[in-house]
Amino acid sequence: MNTETVTNRCKIEEVFASPFIELIGLAPKNPVVRGLILSQTGKLPGPERQTFEAIKEWVELTCVPRAGAGHPAKASGLADAAFAVKVEFSDTEYGRANYSVGRSAEDEFVLAEDEVLDLVQAAIDHGNRLDKVVEQLAELIDAEAWDRCDPSLDDTGDYEYENHDLSDTDNSVVEFSKPQVRERLTLFLRTRHPELLEELA
Repeated sequence: MNTETVTNRCKIEEVFASPFIELIGLAPKNPVVRGLILSQTGKLPGPERQTFEAIKEWVELTCVPRAGAGHPAKASGLADAAFAVKVEFSDTEYGRANYSVGRSAEDEFVLAEDEVLDLVQAAIDHGNRLDKVVEQLAELIDAEAWDRCDPSLDDTGDYEYENHDLSDTDNSVVEFSKPQVRERLTLFLRTRHPELLEELA
């Protein structure tokens, strides 16, 4: 009988900073925490990974080390991504056979750490609070979601065969949750930049 040896690619401390590892230990099932894992690694642990030990095993088997992980002083360089927000897309596709059909999809809008920190610092410099940053992030997502995400749109309605003016798409809509933006921004700042969160309070 052949025995396959599974070799770890890294230690969890080589992927995440210590405060974030502690957060995973406290709330391994929390969707925000799992969203931060996705934003930092580019992948998501499977639904069967519901405990800290299971997530730790998954990280050490599938992820690669990141420079600066495990060192709080270097936490700002831990990853290019700050956090991700779920975005729902919908539009109407018009085809060359004079048809139209509604389409929809979901994707993650990943916010880069630098762009989030720039907005946070600007808000602090102008005496604004967390709500201002949330509003600016919401405007950014609304304006750039179609360009920065890559949703695979699925047909959701009935095909209508009429004499439409031929064009690619129309009625393009982006929907997301501002409370989710606020929640993930707060968690990001609390785990990586608590001093900035205090200044926004």
